[in-house]
Amino acid sequence: MAPTRRGPRRVRHLLLGATLALAAAAGRPAGAGEPPALYRWIAAKHGLAATDLYRRALAASGRRSRFAAAAAPWPWTVRWCAGTRCETVYLDRRETMVRALEAGRAAGWTLYIGPLGLPWDGVDPPPRAATFPAVTLDRAARQLARTAAAAPPAAASAAPPTGGARRWGPLVDRVAREEGIDPALIRAVVATESAYRPTAVSPKGAAGLMQLMPATAARFGLTPEERFDPERNVRAGIRYLRWLLARFDGDLELALAGYNAGEGAVLRYGRQIPPFEETQDYVRRVARHRARYAAAEGAGTL
Repeated sequence: MAPTRRGPRRVRHLLLGATLALAAAAGRPAGAGEPPALYRWIAAKHGLAATDLYRRALAASGRRSRFAAAAAPWPWTVRWCAGTRCETVYLDRRETMVRALEAGRAAGWTLYIGPLGLPWDGVDPPPRAATFPAVTLDRAARQLARTAAAAPPAAASAAPPTGGARRWGPLVDRVAREEGIDPALIRAVVATESAYRPTAVSPKGAAGLMQLMPATAARFGLTPEERFDPERNVRAGIRYLRWLLARFDGDLELALAGYNAGEGAVLRYGRQIPPFEETQDYVRRVARHRARYAAAEGAGTL
């Protein structure tokens, strides 16, 4: 009996089905509450909780497919942002993801890739490697581990919230969670930058809750006037901070130094905190504020 012949489209469909079926199988815990092996391995490599890593991936990219009965993290997820407008797309295979990334880079969009929404600068990892979920999971987990290591002890005393913190804190928390970043960190940046004053303007021209310079605001889709819109200001500031975290391999102190002095200054000083008293004090102040907010959140007083 002659072997059955299948056209290229049919073969691609079968390969896609096999890939997603494997992903679905990986999404089914091997034991009660146990994440897939890939997540357990990467979490162990970076000293993270596998259940938390998998929960983050489900929140960022989980969806059902015809090959899975339950939602599972989608391997070829891309989130692209043009200014304040974002869209998440679930692509069918690596080649389609490569083309989507090329289009996003050509358009100048901000890109987040893979099951954990890794901020991507178009260079590291290279475009082809960026389509492998194991690569983006590993990079994102490394950033999470470094950010956690830079967090100050949560036992610091909690300060009572100011009027500005009471008014704008819930908005900051909501936008931070939507953008996938620690709300206590963003509260700390807002407290250090503007003391929760949305109309604040620095002598150098930085404006709003997160003190965005006009060029930085424009880079993330805001007009000079929109910098004073609290939600848009916070969202653009978070995206800039996330971009800095990706640029400096998840090193929170370098990202904060870049937020204060510019990423160029951090690079000029050999990827170290620049020897500027203002910048070094800024990094310490954000850490202290973050510790207080974390303690307050743990005590249920936020």
